[in-house]
Order: sequence, then structure tokens, then C-alpha cells
Amino acid sequence: MEKKTPAPEELDQTAQLIEKAKANKSTIMSIFIIVLVVAIGAVVWYLVAQSGSRKADELVALADQAQNDSIAMTLYADAANAGYKSGNRAKAELGIRLYRDGKYEEAVKELGDCSLDDNIAAAGVKTLEGDCYVNLDQLDKAISCYKSAIGKADKNPEIVPFVLVKIAHIYHAQGNFGEEAKAYKTILDEYPTYSNGSVDIRKYYERALAASGK
Repeated sequence: MEKKTPAPEELDQTAQLIEKAKANKSTIMSIFIIVLVVAIGAVVWYLVAQSGSRKADELVALADQAQNDSIAMTLYADAANAGYKSGNRAKAELGIRLYRDGKYEEAVKELGDCSLDDNIAAAGVKTLEGDCYVNLDQLDKAISCYKSAIGKADKNPEIVPFVLVKIAHIYHAQGNFGEEAKAYKTILDEYPTYSNGSVDIRKYYERALAASGK
């Protein structure tokens, strides 16, 4: 998949959104604001207070306070290697920063090896991992990550439909209109109040249904 930005008249809304997912680093950060902001303060306090790996705890605490990104990355990397709960938190932070820097393969390694106890934060990590695979043009792996994120999100009314839209975009790009329609129908049936300003869920459901021949 070429990373270009066709003129609006040459590209429908779904394809434009696929391109934006690959080019706009801030898109995925919105989901992390949703899934991590609530938990982050409590998680930091909790992790630093645990016995586990004191070294990892201290490194994470220092990294959180670091004003220099390079220093923070080094500290998070050291903490990630130390393991324990703080080490997993550090892997998540590394994954976010590596994604932001466009280092998708490196980000995948950190995110794929990250295990968080908080289901919402874990869903965010899998969503970001899926976005990395989109940027790497490995769309089947992206779908697998997104489905895992949905499982971890435990029917969260903001996260699940948000991720289902991502899945639908990929199925559309692959020409798998039947699965695209299923993704949109799940949103309509189970999350009828969900609103995404850039996507008319019912419109795209009907389009996918028609394209699938059903």
C-alpha cells in the first residue's frame, strides 16, 4: 500500500481514513488519552509502591519526570529490561514513543511483549500495536491485534466501536465487504449511541452490505 495522499475526489472516505491512520501520529494518541489518562496516575503510584523490582520502579519514576525525550527513552528501556510490573509499564511507554517517532517495527517488539493488568490500558496497547502493523502494511496482523483489543476492552462503549471502525476500514481496503458490514452492524446493534464524526456508521454499513451482494 503506497503512502500517498490522493485528492479527495479520487479517494473515498474510508480510504482517506486508512491513509490518515498511517500518516497522522496524533490519531492513535486520542485513544491513549481515553484508555490511559484515568489509570496512569494510579498505576504510577501503585507500581512504584510495590516490592517487585525496586530498580525498575525507580527508573520508571525517573523517566516519568524526565524533560529530555532521549533520557526518558533510555530510562524506560532500562526499566523494561528489569521486568516486573514497572517493566511492563515501561514497555508500553516505549511503544508509544517509538510509534510517535515512526519506528513501527521497534514499537511492535515492545508492545507485543507488554503485559498490563489493567484491561483498558491493555486494550490501548493492542490497539496501538495494530496501528503499527497498519503502517507496516501487515493488515491481517493489524486485524488480529484489533480483535484482541476488543476482547480486552470488555465491551467498553467508547473503545470497542472505535476499534471496530478501524477493522471495518481494513476490510474495506481488502475488498472483504461482508466482514466490513459485520463490523459496522455490531456497532449499530450493540453501540447505537456511538458517534464518530468522520464516519456515518449506517451509511457505510449499507454500502458494505450492498457491495457484498447481500
